[in-house]
Amino acid sequence: MDEVEFERVIQQMPMGACIINEQCIITFTNSAFFGGLTTRNDHLTGQNLLTIFAEQARFLKRKIDSVFVLKNPSFSYWQQRPHVFPMRSTRPITGDESQMYQNVQFMPIINHNGDVGHVCIVVTDVTAEASYFMQQTALKNELERDHKKLKQLHDELKTAQKQMLQSEKMASIGQLAAGVAHEINNPIGFVRSNLETLNDYMDKLIKTNETQKKIISKQAEPRFIALLDDVYEKNGIAFICEDLPELVEESLEGTERVRKIVNGLRDFASPDNETWCEVNLSAEIGSALIVLENEIKYKATTAVTLPEEDIVFWAKPSAIRQLLFNTMINALHAMQPMGVLSIECGYNNKDILLSISDTGCGIEPDDLARIFDPFFTTKDVGKGTGLGLSEVYATVQEHQGEVNVTSELGKGTCFEFTFKADLR
Repeated sequence: MDEVEFERVIQQMPMGACIINEQCIITFTNSAFFGGLTTRNDHLTGQNLLTIFAEQARFLKRKIDSVFVLKNPSFSYWQQRPHVFPMRSTRPITGDESQMYQNVQFMPIINHNGDVGHVCIVVTDVTAEASYFMQQTALKNELERDHKKLKQLHDELKTAQKQMLQSEKMASIGQLAAGVAHEINNPIGFVRSNLETLNDYMDKLIKTNETQKKIISKQAEPRFIALLDDVYEKNGIAFICEDLPELVEESLEGTERVRKIVNGLRDFASPDNETWCEVNLSAEIGSALIVLENEIKYKATTAVTLPEEDIVFWAKPSAIRQLLFNTMINALHAMQPMGVLSIECGYNNKDILLSISDTGCGIEPDDLARIFDPFFTTKDVGKGTGLGLSEVYATVQEHQGEVNVTSELGKGTCFEFTFKADLR
């Protein structure tokens, strides 16, 4: 093959070809290279490649120098540098001319002395392959995003299912608690009634005994009086008469305490969940504190400020109980022993203001905006579902109220609720 035929083959190649010497002067370009450029330049031959493509000069020089020094080919793939030369694609995907994605090879041309005299730069149009690759990558990324969303939804559904099962268990426990409370109230009722009767009998017996002792002391012979004193002393009658009223009083107080706890449990587990009626908020706060007493005594002291008159408003009793319970239990979980759980309630014109605050660890600023989101929790896995405060927010919305939360790290958190007193 002579030089003319060789050049004709090079000109007809579907790849751009450009030959430069050691000074980066262009000595040859084929029609694919020359015609593919997006900027017209009628006289490439004889010009400096680095001057014509100034934006890519640093990259081109590094590649070219490596070929001259190492005498080995160098490559540039489109994934690393998609547009080495400003060229139109020979196979535009959309039918319009688009910028070429290209692979570029820098090939050494060895002269008769065995040295690299020139470098041939070959530009291959890979726009179609690049487009397919990018489409596949985009599709893969989209599928991965969809998979991630589906996994998230699956996890949320599993959590919701667990919560539903837990709610069913709690509902069953609530019904059981209501039944147990009813069963306990009966024996506690007659125990208290018997203690009250016993208290009355005790008073009469003690008074009768004192009267008898006075009569015997005045009428009996000294030896009988001495014998009676000896019996009183041996049996500790004086101490019994002094201690017995206290024992009965403590027992009556104990039964009253049991009655309040049982009534609190019964009210909290009351099945009339969806009934709107007048709710005594003061009493509900007291019931919640009774139900949580065992939790409170190990975690906090309480500071409760309520007006003298009961606060009554139109609401769903069970929802308000759950709101109080969830907010208080969150406050207790946020505190180390022994913190302070503060509850204040009162009126502001026609609004009811309720404040529940703690001296706990506080809430991170970034988390504060998310605390009412379903399933959001900062507790360890297995210690919280992230639904307690979302239920609180739902109750506030249902009662056309407002809730404002302020928190300071290391100092505590305050939930401020506002309800309409005249809501009907």
